[in-house]
Amino acid sequence: MQKTSKKRTGTKKTKGPKVRLAKNKVIFLSAIISGICVLALSLSVILNTFPSDSNKAEIQAINIAEKAKKSEKQSKATKKPEDFQNKTETSVTNSKQTEEKPAVSKSSKAKATTEAKSVSQAKAIPKTQEKSVSSQSSQNIAQTRSQTERQEKVTPKTELSKTNKNTPNAKEQKPAQSERTKPEKAKASKNSQLASLVPPREQETIQQNIPKNRFGLPPAAKGATLVIVIDDAGRSVENTKRYASLPFPITIAVLPKLPNSRSCADAVRMAGKEVILHQPMQSTNLNLDPGPGKITADMTTYEIAQIVKQNLLELGPGVKGMNNHEGSLITSNVIKIGAVLEVCSEMGVYFLDSRTTAQTQAPQAALERDMHIFEKAGPYLDNDIDRAKMLERMRESLAYANRHGRAIVIGHVDKSVKILPDLLAEMYPEIKAAGYRLATPSMLR
Repeated sequence: MQKTSKKRTGTKKTKGPKVRLAKNKVIFLSAIISGICVLALSLSVILNTFPSDSNKAEIQAINIAEKAKKSEKQSKATKKPEDFQNKTETSVTNSKQTEEKPAVSKSSKAKATTEAKSVSQAKAIPKTQEKSVSSQSSQNIAQTRSQTERQEKVTPKTELSKTNKNTPNAKEQKPAQSERTKPEKAKASKNSQLASLVPPREQETIQQNIPKNRFGLPPAAKGATLVIVIDDAGRSVENTKRYASLPFPITIAVLPKLPNSRSCADAVRMAGKEVILHQPMQSTNLNLDPGPGKITADMTTYEIAQIVKQNLLELGPGVKGMNNHEGSLITSNVIKIGAVLEVCSEMGVYFLDSRTTAQTQAPQAALERDMHIFEKAGPYLDNDIDRAKMLERMRESLAYANRHGRAIVIGHVDKSVKILPDLLAEMYPEIKAAGYRLATPSMLR
């Protein structure tokens, strides 16, 4: 009995601890195995989701990029400004289709950019995962192509605009929307660009020519030229500047020996207009005083020459010629007027006969000296201080120029300064538009 009990107790002591150790190991191993299974399941789930998406992204990026290039080429070839001007319904539908193509292509570019980011993320996955991805990618290629084609065909403009707003590259897609309005903006800007191409001087004449032929001017005959000479400058610099600022060639005759004679001559020169000496000469009416620096009938030819030279030098450099102030008694004397012409020839200036008398001998004296002189040919512009009368004299001057090729007419600085300068400035665009040429005597030499 004792032996059997010892054996039982011995077996219990040896088997008991071995069974307890096995249970702990089993529990520990089962925990490890279950953890590995959980990790394997989670990895399989992750591999089933992310790799397929990355694979799809790669395929979609390639397909969309190719379609974007094709659609851009088609849109460039088909999209023309003429499509926006057609009024028929068929042209409207065609223009809408051409407008949709660049919008779709640019939205696909935006998709490609977003999906390219996912591609870069997919490349970070380990190679072991890429092998499993490649096995699944072949199954999803056909599905991705069909889905992208359906989306591009089905999605209208409103859906495209919504997707464009949601994508991170919405700023890049704004030019696609603005391209639809480019032809309209181009039409609106063409008129303003055409205006900027015209030179400033021609723009002024165009604006002033809006009321065409407001003065009823006759059209110019071939080569019709008008020469305007304004006498009696030398008293008022301000009045002289009114004529000197006119926007066409004009000649201003300055009286000598007056307080503002040199200042008036300088003002004319500064304005780029032509200065001549308005030489006082004695009239047949002995009660009239032509003013300081005059030539009288009792002077010798030498005295006449000295006075004329002094008066020319007083006005300063650049004096182009001279004409007579009054002087019917001198111009009717071939010897006296001949002495004046001798000085003109010596000083290199021209002589303009104001023709204060029909008995003038200036043409004969010029013929004797083989000289060319100018003569007033046309009316005095301001014998009557009235705008309507001055306008009538201007029409007569242009008619004379049409008949004889040119007209040389005379006005006066202080006499008509409140009317004549403004009238001439208003008439100038129409005179030019009618084909007349405005010039000075020196331009005709």
